[in-house]
Amino acid sequence: MSVILYEKQDNIGIITLNRPEKRNALNSAMIQGLGDYLHQAADDPEVKVILIRGAGEKAFTAGFDLKESMENNITDIVERRADTRSEVEFFKYLWYLPKPVISAVQGYCIGGGITISLMSDLIIAADNAAFGNPEIVLGYTPEIPVELWKLPMNKAMEWYFESKYFSAEELREIGVVNEVVPFEQLWDRALEVARLVAKVPGESMGMMKYCIRKVYDIRGFSNSLDFTAEMFNLSRTNMQKKDMQSFKASIESGGLKSALNERYN
Repeated sequence: MSVILYEKQDNIGIITLNRPEKRNALNSAMIQGLGDYLHQAADDPEVKVILIRGAGEKAFTAGFDLKESMENNITDIVERRADTRSEVEFFKYLWYLPKPVISAVQGYCIGGGITISLMSDLIIAADNAAFGNPEIVLGYTPEIPVELWKLPMNKAMEWYFESKYFSAEELREIGVVNEVVPFEQLWDRALEVARLVAKVPGESMGMMKYCIRKVYDIRGFSNSLDFTAEMFNLSRTNMQKKDMQSFKASIESGGLKSALNERYN
């Protein structure tokens, strides 16, 4: 079974994160596949809108696969920088992609899932969606500080300092999520919005996105990525290998949720 699926409906390129048994946790194969299909959709003149969704009910994605990450824990600073650089380039491609990107979010949206959804242009969320970044309690700093660009400052501080989860409705109230719908209506509504966006001429849409991203860059977005990526590298290399082995053992014995609760509480 492929961990990433791709199909076209009319002028919409649909990318599905397809690892529901693992809550669509992002392993290297999924990141590679997602990147490939984003490029394919971007290069396809028939595709005017890209729609990203997660399979199943429990999660859009539970973030990066921590088990894979811990098994490949990179402590050498040169290798660490190279690995981070590849991830940042992936997300930058998503951000600067000239076609509109919509994320349809249900269940858990964690870690890398936050970056995917917040770097999209629109977010349609189910009423069961929960957004958060529990990886902070492991000692990770943000690899890409997109929350600082999308959330009010004090809410971003709650996000970072308290490792807080926000409901879809909370994020809609502060202007991060565009719409909240019952889970059963999520896909139909996401398609409806995508079809509406697809009515805008592609050339005009590309110019609008270029202007919007340029405004972010004038305000410092692109430069901030280099700095925060280096802070991320330092935080990763600063994490003790013994500590990560202990955390991995906690995951294997009681599951991720139990391990995080044990560490946080």
